[in-house]
Amino acid sequence: MKLILIYTLIAGAVSALTAPIPGTSLLLTALEVYMIVHIAKTNGARLELKEIGYAAVALYGLSTILKDAALEILFFIPVIGWGAEVIIAMAFVFFLGMLANLYFSRPSRQGRDLEKHAD
Repeated sequence: MKLILIYTLIAGAVSALTAPIPGTSLLLTALEVYMIVHIAKTNGARLELKEIGYAAVALYGLSTILKDAALEILFFIPVIGWGAEVIIAMAFVFFLGMLANLYFSRPSRQGRDLEKHAD
C-alpha cells in the first residue's frame, strides 16, 4: 500500500507540474507501467519484456479512453480544470496500483511465475 501511495503522490506531482501542457499524460502512462513492474517484483512475480509491452499498450489505450479525454477537456478550464486533472491522475494511478497489487499478490499467480521461470 505504501508503494502505491508513493506512486500516487509522484503522479500528482507530475500532473501538477505539467497540467497546463496538453499531451503530457504520456509521462503518467510511463509511470503507471513502471509502477506495475515494481509491484510485480515486490510480490515475487516476474514479468517478461513481452508482458511489459502488452501492459504498456493496454495502459495507453485505457488511459487514452478514460483519462486523456477527461484531462484534455479539463485543460480548457483554467485553474479549476488543472486542479481536477491532478485529482483524476492521482485517482487513476491509485486504483491501477491497487488492481496490480491484487493481481500480483494472488498465490496462484506467484506459483505460476515461479514454475515458469524454474524451467
